[in-house]
Amino acid sequence: MNWIDAAPITVMTVGWAIVPGLVISYLMGLRGIAAWGFAPVTSVALITSTAVLAELIGVDWSVGIVLVGCAAVAVVVGVGAFLLRRKAFLASDPDPRRLTLVAALGMLPALVLGLATIVRSVGAPDTLSQTYDAVFHYNALAHIADSHQASSLTLGALGNPDVPGVFYPAAWHDLASLVMMSTGTGIPTAANAVTVVASVILWPLSCLLLVRQLFGRSPGALAIAATVSVGFTAFPWDLLGFGVLWPNLLGMALAPACFAVVLTLTGWVRDDAIGRGRGWPALLVALVAAGFAHPNVLFSIAVLSIFPIAARLGVRAWRLHRQGRTIRGGTEVLLFLVFLGGAWYWSASTPVLENTRSQYWPPFETPAGAVGDVLLNSTNAHEALWLLSVVVVLGIVASLRSPALRLIVAGHLVTAFLYVLTAAVNRPDTIKFTGYWYNDSHRLAAMLPITGVPLAVGGILFLAKKIVERVPATADAPGWRQRPARAPGIASAGIVTVVLALVLVVATGGLYPDERYDRVAIGYHPPKPAVLVTRDMERFYARIADEIPEDSIVAGNPFEGSAMLWALVDREVLFPHFRGTYSAEQAYLAGHLDDIARDPKVCAAVDDLHVDYLLVGGVKFRKNDTQWDYFNGLRDPAGSRGFELVDSSGPSKLYKITACDEKDGGTQPAG
Repeated sequence: MNWIDAAPITVMTVGWAIVPGLVISYLMGLRGIAAWGFAPVTSVALITSTAVLAELIGVDWSVGIVLVGCAAVAVVVGVGAFLLRRKAFLASDPDPRRLTLVAALGMLPALVLGLATIVRSVGAPDTLSQTYDAVFHYNALAHIADSHQASSLTLGALGNPDVPGVFYPAAWHDLASLVMMSTGTGIPTAANAVTVVASVILWPLSCLLLVRQLFGRSPGALAIAATVSVGFTAFPWDLLGFGVLWPNLLGMALAPACFAVVLTLTGWVRDDAIGRGRGWPALLVALVAAGFAHPNVLFSIAVLSIFPIAARLGVRAWRLHRQGRTIRGGTEVLLFLVFLGGAWYWSASTPVLENTRSQYWPPFETPAGAVGDVLLNSTNAHEALWLLSVVVVLGIVASLRSPALRLIVAGHLVTAFLYVLTAAVNRPDTIKFTGYWYNDSHRLAAMLPITGVPLAVGGILFLAKKIVERVPATADAPGWRQRPARAPGIASAGIVTVVLALVLVVATGGLYPDERYDRVAIGYHPPKPAVLVTRDMERFYARIADEIPEDSIVAGNPFEGSAMLWALVDREVLFPHFRGTYSAEQAYLAGHLDDIARDPKVCAAVDDLHVDYLLVGGVKFRKNDTQWDYFNGLRDPAGSRGFELVDSSGPSKLYKITACDEKDGGTQPAG
């Protein structure tokens, strides 16, 4: 398959990610950039909530149930909007169509640059991500396809009947599964389609909404925001290669739009395009979307939101003080601080987040080096983005005259501090601050572009303004008719802004394309020892699918690639991930299947779990991982009694388990 062939699949993905939310946005009265920028947040919230509700009421996950759910919500919202149509708090002055057109045209360079990165670094649209976490995500899609259930409340167990349902944020999987069901495409292609759309469409749209709220109806700002957004390599590009963190990618792509709602509710916006009346339900939608996309996105939004909330409370307290109501103002500030401290204490100590907080990544930088990483946008030991970093610094300078931008700077600095902790310190005493992002520098670095994009836009606007102020408004050359001097207009400033952005793109060769390529390609085309599944293995799996009954379970060491059998050819495996919550019988087979001819307990477990085949060989993925020892009983049984070789290709072998026969109503070793 090539990308032209995959175009209809990508279009369908865009449809699922935007159209349901866009309908709701327009019914609520949002228009233009506000409607389009917030639409993906609403779509994700609708889709993932429908998945949860469908499982709770015992309805299969399908395209039909999503359409019914979206239609029902649209009716409710439409009726509510009609009844409240005269309420002043819903009123807002929609942006002129010309401004929306400017923003739409500004999306085109972002699309071109983003798609060029994807095509170059990924290869074909069905290329597999050869990463640790990709195995879980691929098999989660396989589980959804087989079980017709996609709830975040139970997805973590991957359908294991012997393990209680485990929460795992399923918004990315729900969206990808809809793409699969509505197009008939395979799992790898659907996964890549959602990744492409999140990176080159949802993220720029989300940044557009944030920039719109911060800079108002500035044609220059809206013309360049989307393009600038794809220049930061820490997000979205790093999360396409590291991990791979697809749920995190989707959630963070929505984060700027969610943060824009917070700015709306706290009043730190220019020419508000959302309105506070719509802001409250939008905030609820944002919390649902972010929470089901990935909970650490909620923490990211919460950290950035502290400053606009605190600043608004401070302004209000000062106003109350001047009105002689100092006690009330002080009490409100105190209650906010108590709430903030209580929320932090709970999240830093609750067992619910213990597994997240306990993750450890060794420091790889000095504190000074980590600070330099942030300043130069070269996080996680990558190349510096010099010119882009310069305009971010100019944005910080511009914030001196903009209260809203100063709040963005505050968020940027706190994110930088958290990144430095993970990259250069990462001690037990720092997890109380960084544990909500798994103490991982990549996840925290992905937060920096949320504030970095508006700062870069502000920096370019600042520079454009300085240039316009120094260029005469009329020409005095011979032959020119003298005109009265006039102040530079919005149009001229906007043109200079676009020209400066164009200079940035050209001077960096297309916004650092090699750096974007390096960040993404490492996940799809790693060095050979790090490959999870080879092309030969893919062909072998396709062949043996005809030799394995659909209701059979296949055992195998997932580090040898066997886990991918489920996602690639729809044959369920006993161990769908490297680490997971497994039952006692699964654990016993992992360590003792090779004792099947001698140990009756093995036969009992094989029978209970319906394991009929063993798949061995393939690759040696992460050979130094200590979890290899867990699967010691799944080695090649060549020559051992109880296993019959069915097929082989190079090091890959498929065995049928023949050791156990039913005798006298019980399961016993054969022979």
